[in-house]
Amino acid sequence: MITVAPIAEHEWDAAAAILTGANPNDPLTGEDLRRQMREQQDWGYGWAVLVAHEGPEVLGVAAYYQNPGAFHPDRYGLDLAVAPAAQGRGAGAALWADLDAALRARNAESARILAREDHPVAPGFLTRRGFTGDRRYFMSALHVPDFDPAPYAALEGRLHARGVRIRSLAELREAGTPDLARRLHALMSDVRQDVPRAEPATPLSREVFEDAILGDPGLLPDAYLIAEVDGTWAGQTTLFRSDASPDLLTGLTGVTRPWRGQGIATALKLAAIRAARTLNATTIRTDNASDNAPMLAINDRLGFVRDPASVSYVIRFG
Repeated sequence: MITVAPIAEHEWDAAAAILTGANPNDPLTGEDLRRQMREQQDWGYGWAVLVAHEGPEVLGVAAYYQNPGAFHPDRYGLDLAVAPAAQGRGAGAALWADLDAALRARNAESARILAREDHPVAPGFLTRRGFTGDRRYFMSALHVPDFDPAPYAALEGRLHARGVRIRSLAELREAGTPDLARRLHALMSDVRQDVPRAEPATPLSREVFEDAILGDPGLLPDAYLIAEVDGTWAGQTTLFRSDASPDLLTGLTGVTRPWRGQGIATALKLAAIRAARTLNATTIRTDNASDNAPMLAINDRLGFVRDPASVSYVIRFG
């Protein structure tokens, strides 16, 4: 008999392994997942993690949570995954029934979940339960050892001549940069305004930024990179690593409006690739909305190879 219950303390690793198996390009350890939910609680956002059991075995996991960077009190993000060996036994249906009831009890307006368009089960499972797909995203990967920076030497030379410098968080800390956290928060708040997303962006609080970005144990200070022009910060990119995978994951890459279209985003990506080589990383992964044409074009030119798209499915409660 399949039962569903809130996650127990000893089940975080099993839940994270199931979620990672369903989406290997966004790997999680049990501690990663537990930290993310603990942060939701500390920030005052709603969340729950449920697991499906058959006896002591964890068959699947489902979660709802609120997005601090696209916050609406009645809109939620979702995860739902079932271990491959347990699929077809009703665990997914049981998890969704409890998740649906919990969201309706919270008077949810809508909820979103990502699913690969080529997944053999997820699109049909979601559609049958009233979800509809709208926005699409691409995860892309770069094989770092194959990258040739030579074609970009002229661009980097031009930017250097104009006073553009790329500095890492590690350098900025070592230099004792005043108000560093405040300036980093202000830069991220600026560059994220125009990033295409499924839900409208809302301001990211300083507390959330410091906990979720600067406090992330997977953040790589040598690969959190800032483009500086005569003392003005014009753009950023970041790389993270989870203990669940050797791959590096790209955080937000963005450039402030006055400096867009001049090659700074490409220069930041080039610096990130160099940092990845220094860290002996083989693969960098990044994801972009399908309508983020400028960033997709940069990644394509650099040699990132796209996976099949993931679709953002939304359900609206009425």
